[in-house]
Amino acid sequence: MTKLKPFFLSLSLLVLLLWLGACTKNISMSRLMPAEIDVPNHVQRLLIVDRTAPQNENLAVLEGLISGEAPFEVRNAVEATIATIQQELNTSPRFEVIRARERLRGGLFAQTFPNPLTWPQIEALCREYNADAVLALEKFSSDFIVTDKRQLIKKKEGEGRNARTVEVQGIYAEGIASVQVGFRFYDPLTKNIADQRDFEKTNLWSAEAETRTQALALLIDKVKATQYVGQVAGASYARRIAPMYLSINRTLYQKPKENPALARGARLAEVNRWEEAIDVWENGLNFPNRDKSGGRICYNIAVGFEVLGDLESAKYWAGKAYTDYGFKQGRTYSNQLNVRMSQEERLRQQLSREN
Repeated sequence: MTKLKPFFLSLSLLVLLLWLGACTKNISMSRLMPAEIDVPNHVQRLLIVDRTAPQNENLAVLEGLISGEAPFEVRNAVEATIATIQQELNTSPRFEVIRARERLRGGLFAQTFPNPLTWPQIEALCREYNADAVLALEKFSSDFIVTDKRQLIKKKEGEGRNARTVEVQGIYAEGIASVQVGFRFYDPLTKNIADQRDFEKTNLWSAEAETRTQALALLIDKVKATQYVGQVAGASYARRIAPMYLSINRTLYQKPKENPALARGARLAEVNRWEEAIDVWENGLNFPNRDKSGGRICYNIAVGFEVLGDLESAKYWAGKAYTDYGFKQGRTYSNQLNVRMSQEERLRQQLSREN
């Protein structure tokens, strides 16, 4: 009998998770979130510059041979990084983005930043492109390491009803791509480097097969791997300087059934009729409710107001769920809304334009 306890515990946990899933519904909303740093508001038109042309072409070829990085492969990864920055920034209302045609000499394969561009250089670029500031990718290096080992792998044998999975000796291969990039943000009005930032991004891919040749053939190739990681680095820096849209997940309660307003309001919310859903939930509070039902109704109302963009009302109802009904999730949600309200204020400041 004792041996069955883990089984019953697992079964009980599964039933609990299914029950909780039936009682709640996850909703997702897209919201503009503030950038990590505050860029001066007079910067509205931003020029992106590639400053990774090698200082010495012959030396760059030699360094590439030593490191296993062909200059054209790195150039493709650099292009993927800059293209991603431009694409990501174009999804934000913060800047008008322009891409410079020229490629300046700087830090290809470099581990440290080159000397900053001079202010006359920055001012000349801004005049040529009618820009307020310059964002330069100033150093870039990448690496791709492949390892493999022998181990048991799963293999499918047979067809149809006779199909089965067996374990056989094979090769497990891993490829780890990494890039190190450096960005500078030049503000010619204040003669200030508003930001200088290093990023290192890595990603791992794996493949397995019966032979090493087969496993390596299934593994992502070096060029695609470094391009992908470069794109990740570019997207990360874009989020650093510009507000970006992110998904926020919230929970909506549909039960208990003792108050049908919970379920009916949730159905209205599913078809994006949030004002009507809020009215239904508020009317549901006029009937006798257990603390759990009342707390969940107030919580749902708070979610509805957040979806509609009324954070003050959302905070009021989240707090009411806790203070009037002891619903602890309301207290947690109220604290989350405090953070959101601070973010909204910072976002407003970042998007304001100087006269």
